[in-house]
Parts: sequence; C-alpha cells; structure tokens
Amino acid sequence: MSIYLTHYWSLYSEFINVFKELQYKDIPIALMTNFYQQINDELRSDMEQTGFEMKLNDSRIKQPDQIQPFFEKLIAPFKQPFQANADGKILINLDYTRIPEKRLSEYFSRDRTLILSRSRAPEYYGIPNIWIGGFKSDTSLASEELIQRAASIFAEYEGHPAFGNAFFTDTFLKRIPGIVDAIETVSNLYDQIPVTTSLIGTSEDMVSRSLGVVGAMKGTPSICLQHGILMGEEAFIPVFSSHVGVYGEYEKRWFMTRGLEEQRIAVTGHPRYDEIFTSERQSNDSFNEEYGLDPNKITLLLATGPKLDETKIYRLITELVTDERFQLIIKPHPWELSKKLISLYADLESKTNAVHVIKDRKTDVRDLILNSAGVISSLSTVALEGLLMNKPVFVYHFIQANRDYDYYNALDDYIQNEPAELTKQVSLYFSSDQERLNYEEVKNKFLLQSYRTEDSGKQLTDLIRHLNNT
Repeated sequence: MSIYLTHYWSLYSEFINVFKELQYKDIPIALMTNFYQQINDELRSDMEQTGFEMKLNDSRIKQPDQIQPFFEKLIAPFKQPFQANADGKILINLDYTRIPEKRLSEYFSRDRTLILSRSRAPEYYGIPNIWIGGFKSDTSLASEELIQRAASIFAEYEGHPAFGNAFFTDTFLKRIPGIVDAIETVSNLYDQIPVTTSLIGTSEDMVSRSLGVVGAMKGTPSICLQHGILMGEEAFIPVFSSHVGVYGEYEKRWFMTRGLEEQRIAVTGHPRYDEIFTSERQSNDSFNEEYGLDPNKITLLLATGPKLDETKIYRLITELVTDERFQLIIKPHPWELSKKLISLYADLESKTNAVHVIKDRKTDVRDLILNSAGVISSLSTVALEGLLMNKPVFVYHFIQANRDYDYYNALDDYIQNEPAELTKQVSLYFSSDQERLNYEEVKNKFLLQSYRTEDSGKQLTDLIRHLNNT
C-alpha cells in the first residue's frame, strides 16, 4: 500500500474503535458513514507524510488482508444466516445500479421483482416501484442524542489529527441524522416487504449500505455490482453486501488480497456492458458533418478525467495533432464539465481544426467510440468500453495521485506516463500491420483477466437463484 492508504486504513480503524459503542439498532453509526469523504485536503496532506501513524493510538489495520476481516468482526454480532423466503421479491435499488431499461425488464420478472427508488411512480420499465419515502419515520430524537454523544467523544481528542479536524468532525456530525434515517427506513422496509435478495450498485451511499448491513441482520442476501473500474479503493472496500459481482479475475484477486472471502465474490460482469455484445449499434453516416470532421483524416476519441497533469495532457494533444493524419474528438469528463474546467481543451479547439470538444453532457460516449478509429483515454471505464467494442485503445497515466493504479498495466506499451511515448505508440499502430497484430495479442490477454462476460444478466440472475436455492 502507498503511504497514504496505509495511514487511511489505520485512521479508519481507529475511528471505528473509538466510536463503536455509538449505535442505532445495534449498528455502529461509524460503520455507516462514507469515511473517505470526511477527509479534507489538509488532513489528506498530513496522511501522505511518513510518521502520521505515530499520532494514532488505537489503529488496527496494518496490512491489506486485514481490511475486510476488521469490518466483518463489527457486523458478526448481529449477522444472521440466510433465511429462505419463497414469497420474497428481488429488490433492486434504482440508484447506481445502471442496468439499462431493456435489460432490466429482460432479466427480471415483474412478478418477482421490486424497484426501490425516490420516485412515487407506480412502476419503472414495467416492474413495480416502491417509494423509499413511504418507509420513513421520525428519528430526530435519536439522532440528536447520538450527535451530542459523538460531539462529547470528539471533545476528548482535541489534539488528534482527524478527530480535532473541524471538517472531519463537522462532516460526521452532520451525517448522523441521514445515517439514522437510512437505517430506520431500510429496517421498516425489510419488516414490511418480503425480500429474498437485494441488488445494489454501490455501498458508498447510506441507503445502499443500509440495504446490505440491515439485510445481514435479517438474513437477507445482497449483491453489490461493481460500479466502475477499481481506481480509488476507498469506494469499493470494505464490502457491506453479502456478495459482490465483479468485472473479472483482476477484481476477484484484488478483493481477496484485501481479505474478502472467495465464496463471496462472483465474476458476473455488469449488465450495462451486455449491449456492447448484442446491440445493432450502427455507425453514423453524418458523424463527420455533425462534428465538423475531415473525412480524410483518422479520427481519434480522447477521453479525459479529473486531476490530470495539465502540462502532460496539453503536450499529448498538441503532439498528436502535429501528425496531419489525425484529428481529435475530446470528450471531457462529466466532472470537468460540471466544474467548467475545460478551458484548456477549448483553447486548443480555437487554435486548430484538428481538435473538436464535446460539450454536451448527454452525448453517448459509445457512439463516439463506434465512430472513431481509436480511443485515447485516461484511467477510466471509457478505455474498457473501447476495448470491448474492439477499438484500438491507448491509455495515458497522467493522474496526480497518492497511490499507484495498475488496472491497465497489462496493456504493456499501450499505456504510457509520457506524452511523447504514447504519441509514438499511436503513430506506430496506424503505420504498421505488425504492430496491429501485436496490439490484438496484448488486448486479448488483458481482457481474459479483466472482462470476458458477454451475458452478465444471466450470470447475475444465476447468482440470485443460487443464493435463494431456487
């Protein structure tokens, strides 16, 4: 682990140990907060320094394989064996599951499935919908008592690097009402609705996490789908569902390295990618005209990401368009668009006809991939989608980070840290038949470990049937 992550898990375990008696319905409140969001830039900078661990008193996680077992011990006292429920429904939390509408109705029967959402609509995609607000009850008194107790605990740690940090403490205190509300709401839901399995898309939000943790109390299995490639590990571990559905063998090894039991990990892929293998998506004959592209040039899609080294991304773009064979479609990351951080790309667009920036957040990136000759991507799911759509993909590692990201390292020379080296690989690919053959070999080897499930819906529904012995 990097210095930062070593300190992150040490601090996380200390936080849990200090607050483990602060509970609602026997569930430690500290277990339910999205911990990494309590860390601001000041604390993060402190955690990136050697010696931070000397400021902690009760940390327990020292090695990666201790991560999941540490949290399992907290859940063990109230965890119940799975209970068969012949009349139960599959409950799908609509937030973050990202299952396409067509696939949702294809994979799940309306008679055996319920959608859980924040909408009062009677159904979604032909499947009955239940409004989560209908299970809420007043928890204000309980929340206020827990806030006061938490504040008293924090007051005892005035000099602590985190517990004495105003952002850290204020964030946790402000979240307590939402945590209590989520636990109460989900408890009421499980009491009133017979649920055989819960399907969630992440465990980062309070409701999804509660569906997993409260489900464990009720003996109800839950499956958390993988919501993106494994980048920030804090968003994927610890696991709060009974099982996880992952993209491939890479993720299976990743979770096991962090202490998750193998039998709780299923390589299901994700239904959001099934359409890549089955849809009749056609190239757009008017694509060049729509985006003002030169039909005589090689069109490359360049997908960006947050926290990039601006000097490197600028050099990459300028070096690519120096080769008159190429023109670029730049697809800024949604975060950059929302923060209006695309001036670098817009400036380059104004200087050359070979750069075209997509500013519409609703543009389907798969249409851009399909109509491009190749994909140049940051460390993101766009690269994986390009690979699955059988496009040449070149990955740039320009992220400024406090840890290593190795997901795409198996792409060998087709992932680079320097603009000139990546430009060289792109140019070589479009110049050499032998290089294209070499790329195919590398790509196929990568996908064997990273993604080879062409019918995720079947894998997922088979897992649900297995968990329910049906």
